[in-house]
Amino acid sequence: MTVALWVVEGYPWEGHPVAGVFYRTQAHALRRQGLDVIVATPTPWAPWPLSRLRPRWRRYANSPPVAVDNGITVIRPRYVTLPGEPSWAVPDRLIARAVFRDRRRWHHARLIHGHSAVTALAAWRLARHTGLPYVITFHGGDLNSWPDLHPDRVADLRAAAREARAVVTVSAALAARVKMLTGVDAVHLPLGSDHRSLAALAQSRDEARAALGLPGDRIVVLYVGNLLPAKGVRELADAILASGERFLGVFVGDGPERGYRADAPRGSGGLDYRGARPHEEIARYMSAADVLLLPSRSEGLPTVLVEAGSLGLPVIASGVGGIPALLGDDRGTILREVSVAAIGEALAELETRRAEAEAAAARFKEFVLAEHDVDVNASRLLKYYGL
Repeated sequence: MTVALWVVEGYPWEGHPVAGVFYRTQAHALRRQGLDVIVATPTPWAPWPLSRLRPRWRRYANSPPVAVDNGITVIRPRYVTLPGEPSWAVPDRLIARAVFRDRRRWHHARLIHGHSAVTALAAWRLARHTGLPYVITFHGGDLNSWPDLHPDRVADLRAAAREARAVVTVSAALAARVKMLTGVDAVHLPLGSDHRSLAALAQSRDEARAALGLPGDRIVVLYVGNLLPAKGVRELADAILASGERFLGVFVGDGPERGYRADAPRGSGGLDYRGARPHEEIARYMSAADVLLLPSRSEGLPTVLVEAGSLGLPVIASGVGGIPALLGDDRGTILREVSVAAIGEALAELETRRAEAEAAAARFKEFVLAEHDVDVNASRLLKYYGL
């Protein structure tokens, strides 16, 4: 079986079940197509006392150096970095060295695929050192903000894009961004979802709510993702509380905004923070919800929206990155802005126009089943690998 090495910034494991879930989905699809994928997810070295200071560094210390995920070997080579991985420390060089030290596990790879800006640069360095061809993929925030924050690294990013066998982006908007930054024509290849697995995990609304302990008489607004300020978590929570007790916000994910206004007084809507959950449970949460809401300020093409579409769940989201292409043609609601008022307006409209929201969700489902199937997109990616 032909082997490819993937270099990614995260991959699910027991201690962090939602890290890089979309990488796992695509890696399994490639394996079904006959390609053996070895995944390298470089992990900062976290000696004591760093491993005791913060949960993130504790996860680094506890993550398994080597694991096997349904036939896919996952390695986590440790590298020395400064907290926050500042770009002036050139983390991509340190990442490349760490992955190369583990080459005995991937010496038979015939291609390297780097995902996101920093790990893409690491893949570029590995390819130069080994003579292997490489492909890079940009997913959103890595290209929308990273070059602006680190203009001193744009020359390296440009070189990496120009020397790659192919540059892939998950949205047309990102492809245009690549062209502007590097002069390279990128391939727009959307992320896919495993629709068959999602359908098998889906439940009726009543069954899902009973299993999750959610009330049957509330409008459940679901958020799935990292709980970060840039994701609009506070605006969403405040809008749900302002909309009244008929609404319940369920937040699945972890981050610094977890618990924001969870102790709001009675008489307002409710907020329920469930923490990070294994990906296999997300379909149950989507089955239980009335709407998925993502008021993020920066995105590439959010996999969570594709999964919601696959399950026929109405979607409300901000108009950034590839989201307008997903929800256009009346397949969902695009927020006019990320604000409490705009989110509140969208929720009020959802409540009064449920039939229209469900019709839009049906159109969205038809769209993602046709355009965002992980097996179809894996076969397309293989053509650009040229193996």
